[in-house]
Amino acid sequence: MAEKLTFDAAETALVVVDMQNDFCEPEGFYGKAGMDISGLMAPTAPLAALLGRAREAGMTVVFTRIVREKGEAAENQHKLLPKRWFSFGERLMRGSWGAEVVDPLCPREGELIVDKIGYSSFEGTTLERDLKERGVTTILLTGVVTYACVLATGFAAFDKGFDVALISDAAGSWNEGLGNATGEIVDLLMGRTLRSDEIQFTPRREAAA
Repeated sequence: MAEKLTFDAAETALVVVDMQNDFCEPEGFYGKAGMDISGLMAPTAPLAALLGRAREAGMTVVFTRIVREKGEAAENQHKLLPKRWFSFGERLMRGSWGAEVVDPLCPREGELIVDKIGYSSFEGTTLERDLKERGVTTILLTGVVTYACVLATGFAAFDKGFDVALISDAAGSWNEGLGNATGEIVDLLMGRTLRSDEIQFTPRREAAA
């Protein structure tokens, strides 16, 4: 068995990207629209287990959410949309059940919740400042969609000087091939792609006490 990579909980943040009801629950926007959300639901269980380990170690935990006001959807803001754009209708609306994090990953008091309007969790938010104030130098990326908001957050984090690891079994995609390709991009340009069983944590001293 390969040796596990160890992360210091005092210097590491688990970043849970956009695991929201409208994406990841059958009664959410995309599920009710008849779209196959199985790839977005898949990371919930391994991510819940990883989240438990991170909390036990005393790690910084961050949840990001796309939160929209009425009329803020990309198709209402851009003239040149991606060729294969398929989003439609109101979703992830501020204050709605659909915008909340799924119940198995429910944020706890003291954990960071970052609301954003675009792909990157750093753009227009205080995430960089919040992480650096907590002494974080490394982020573990999880959540959805691997090749969209997760990847954009990873690139932004790298450019801001953070070390980056993508936890592949705790991230999900509409398109499995693009999700796998994201792991290769991370390995090539950004950091490391690892499974949750390939990592371990050195607990904070107060957590270990």
